[in-house]
Amino acid sequence: MKKISCNIIKDILPLYLDGVVSDDTKKIVEEHLKECDQCRNEAMKLKQDVVLPASKSVRLAETEVVKGLKRKLFRKKFLVSAISVILTIVILSGVYFYMALTKTCVPYDSGKVRVEEENGSLHIVYRGDDLEGTVGFDPTEVTVNGTEQNVFMFYCYTTLWSQYIESIFDDETEKTEERIIYVGQKDEIDRIYYGEFDSADPLSAGYDYASVLDGPKVELIWER
Repeated sequence: MKKISCNIIKDILPLYLDGVVSDDTKKIVEEHLKECDQCRNEAMKLKQDVVLPASKSVRLAETEVVKGLKRKLFRKKFLVSAISVILTIVILSGVYFYMALTKTCVPYDSGKVRVEEENGSLHIVYRGDDLEGTVGFDPTEVTVNGTEQNVFMFYCYTTLWSQYIESIFDDETEKTEERIIYVGQKDEIDRIYYGEFDSADPLSAGYDYASVLDGPKVELIWER
């Protein structure tokens, strides 16, 4: 068999060291290496180049780097998830408080709101399906038509939350409800008004009740 040159052996060496040559080629290379010091030294150099990166110390270092990257990636994902959850809670809370605190006065309807007398006392009775709450203040002396009158003023309200969210879960058969508001003794009340007003101002000194009672948003629903 014709002797194979060193150049050919050197070309085959990388494949031989990777173990991807056939058995016949492997045998030819090994026989040549036994006889050729130059090719044998070349093979040893190539083998060292292949083995060194795979040493234990290098593998451990690579493993630590990978673990560190995984930890950083996990922390980043956790931080992003936590921030997303917090932002979602803040946004939903803001929407809830806006919808729950935005009050809308329920227009007066004598079929829903009426004044009743019982044992010398006055009560407001509400019966309907669009009430979230009521706003009112204690009977107060107000000059009406030049005369001091003991006046009680109130209104019923609904909210965006009760209108659009709670209504989804309400049982249609149980929507109508009745609420009773105590006003005071009949002989101590001269007039009862229904209408929207600033719920904070009546508590302050100098509040102009008369102008509110004469306004378009307030109407007289009972007088003694």
